[in-house]
Amino acid sequence: MAKIPFIVSARAGKLLGRENFSNPEGAIIELVKNSYDADAQNCVVIFNVPFKLEADDEGNENKVLLTHLANIFIIDNGEGMDDTIIKDFWMKIGTGNKESNSVTTKERVKTGAKGIGRFALDRLGYLAEMWTLPKAAKDNDGFKWKMDWNQFDESDKSISEIKADLDDCKVDFKKILTKEIGQDLGFLSGIFDTEASTGTILKISNLKDQWFDEEIGDVFKSLEALIPPKELEIPFEVVLHHLQEGNAYGTVDTAFFNDFDYKLTAKYDSKKLMVEFEITRNELDLEIVRRKFSSIYRNAKAPYNLQTLEEKSFQYSKPIDKLLKWDLDDKNKKLLKEVGSFNLTFYYLKFAVSRKEDYPFKSLNAKERKSVLDKFGGVKIYRDSFRVRPYGDPDNDWLKLGARVAQSPAGAGQRIGDWRVRPEQTAGIITISRNANPMLVDKSDRGSLQENDAYDTFRLIIIQVIHEFEVDRSKVLNVYYKYFDTQKKIQKEEEIMRRALVLADRIVLERQNTEEKIYGKEIKKLDLFAEAKLVEEKRAYQEAFIDTFKVIEDEQAERDNEEIVQVRGLASLGLIMSSFSHELKEVRNSGNEVKSLKKIYEKLTPKEKKLIEAYSDGNDIIQQLDENYEKIRHWVDYSLTAIKKDKRKRGKLNFSAYVGTLCTTWAKIFKSRDISLVLEDNTKGLNYSFRAFEMDMDTIFTNLINNSFDSFDALKKVQERKISIGLEIINDDIEITYSDNGKGLSEIFQEKEEIFLPFTTSKKDRKGNDIGTGLGMYLVKNVVDDNNGEISILSPPHGFAIKLSFPIRKN
Repeated sequence: MAKIPFIVSARAGKLLGRENFSNPEGAIIELVKNSYDADAQNCVVIFNVPFKLEADDEGNENKVLLTHLANIFIIDNGEGMDDTIIKDFWMKIGTGNKESNSVTTKERVKTGAKGIGRFALDRLGYLAEMWTLPKAAKDNDGFKWKMDWNQFDESDKSISEIKADLDDCKVDFKKILTKEIGQDLGFLSGIFDTEASTGTILKISNLKDQWFDEEIGDVFKSLEALIPPKELEIPFEVVLHHLQEGNAYGTVDTAFFNDFDYKLTAKYDSKKLMVEFEITRNELDLEIVRRKFSSIYRNAKAPYNLQTLEEKSFQYSKPIDKLLKWDLDDKNKKLLKEVGSFNLTFYYLKFAVSRKEDYPFKSLNAKERKSVLDKFGGVKIYRDSFRVRPYGDPDNDWLKLGARVAQSPAGAGQRIGDWRVRPEQTAGIITISRNANPMLVDKSDRGSLQENDAYDTFRLIIIQVIHEFEVDRSKVLNVYYKYFDTQKKIQKEEEIMRRALVLADRIVLERQNTEEKIYGKEIKKLDLFAEAKLVEEKRAYQEAFIDTFKVIEDEQAERDNEEIVQVRGLASLGLIMSSFSHELKEVRNSGNEVKSLKKIYEKLTPKEKKLIEAYSDGNDIIQQLDENYEKIRHWVDYSLTAIKKDKRKRGKLNFSAYVGTLCTTWAKIFKSRDISLVLEDNTKGLNYSFRAFEMDMDTIFTNLINNSFDSFDALKKVQERKISIGLEIINDDIEITYSDNGKGLSEIFQEKEEIFLPFTTSKKDRKGNDIGTGLGMYLVKNVVDDNNGEISILSPPHGFAIKLSFPIRKN
């Protein structure tokens, strides 16, 4: 049997080359990358685009390009190529050279791997010429390569019939460029310092595109975004020169941020499964902090003390499972290792300083910052030092930072962990590599990364790293928020005192004037106790007015808080609906029994008394439906009761009565889940005063109970299920302890208090995405804070336990 080879047509080469580069801009970028892979320190892109001016019908002069005379040069001082490399690699389509030899002499990881980069020449023009001088060349002995790309349009030719010209020649870069360009080469000074410099000159002629100023400007902008940023400290400089517009361009600048509010660097080690952090704070004016606010740091601990603020930078490390809140099973370990190690440098630059509160922020130049962010903003990915598009483009919020802001629009200092950074105020550099991150692979069109499991995990890590910065900033500013809030209350108290004193003085003065008119000044002077009496009266009036004003303030505050309480209560109802869905599934699954019931009773007639067993089955089914009805009724009643109007009004709350009602309300659900409730109430009969919204208390206990349900469901063994609630009064606080003997707090929380942060949950899907809302314990903490209480997580030997305390007044 004969074996016959495949024959690749020239058209296939054309498809590989011309259609792989969707635009000429991308083709030039590819050739610049080749210069980088050749270990060049300098690369120069020269546009020679002659034109003439022609007047239109209205007398306006327009630029007409002489495209047949135009050409493009790409010059570098890299290693150059000898004839063996040209024949075996440059002329071989799809060579694996860069895969097998992926690191250059200067230890750069090569950017290309598919072996089709030279087809970028075909995309730009019909004729390509190359002069190259390799390492160790003697007496400028180099090579000239010439290619007519029109050959690929001959459909009857196979790829093996396509030929290029290769000749030995003397390569003197200055002479060649002077001859080819015919202009002053001052802009090339320093690139080729000696006659024996190595490197390559590419010339593309018979251009396929018209290069107006706008298109050349787009190339310059793309080079700014794509070449290695200065932060990477790679010695590779690119210059773009337009022969007809000598002053238009020049050295390509890259991003470098020295004016920022925050800088975070993170290094993820996929072998150790660890993230090393360094945070640099540059937002606060430390002179103002020391002068006006040093007292608020008196008891602060690192890294939130004054000393760390003055040092500006601090480092710490965090296991990746603690960062992501993942259980580190074998599947997750495999995912986290497949992502590979990478580095992130992240910047936060706000546009303006808010003076709503007198935070000690540094002054800033908003116009200059916005200009820098417009040009270099966005979190960008660089693979082997070159940009991966479109990540970080102005319209590409690939991390969905904008959606996170919409989900949690709180101010930075209002609550710890609430604040989310806006995408337009960020810049970032993520560095990945073909060698270190093999699973982060390009799509076939080189437009972006394939969205596989490794990419999803990579993206999750980036978001959580950014969240470390968000939490840190909210913690730094929270002390100021609390300070200003306290100052507001003090000022309000002082204002109430002042107003009350003014009114008391006015009333007493009016009484004095009235008495003088009635009794006369002489009689008034005879009263030896008059002055003391007036002081006492004034004090009594003042205290009365103070109480009145405070009542008015409290009523206004209650009206302001009612909407917050309703929203919080409705949010809690949303959380418990996940439990409701569990009950509905039971009802749905047992609903099919109705059909069985119907079939059974269709067989029955009044005379068929022997079918006792059939009657028994029917009764069992009816009983089951009745039990399901009870469950539905409980949840409907609970939902309606939770939003009753009287629960949305602040009033005197008796915890003993409230918890008793709570136990009755949940009794049937506890029974259906085999949960026993133990109540230890040491407050019965004690007289105290505590004003609160009953809906707020529902928020606390609904979320705690719901978490206990999840904890019991996660148990991998059969055991007694128990929830305990304890009430007692200690000094001037009522203390509530809540505990269960379920699975307990997940080990993924490095610090227990992390459970109070918004959108923080241990419930994940198979890809590590949050499936819990992460709002339950956050809402609980909100309620406790708003009622001037304290909350602390206890450390029981088994299960979960928490203690709440609220200030009360004893009667």
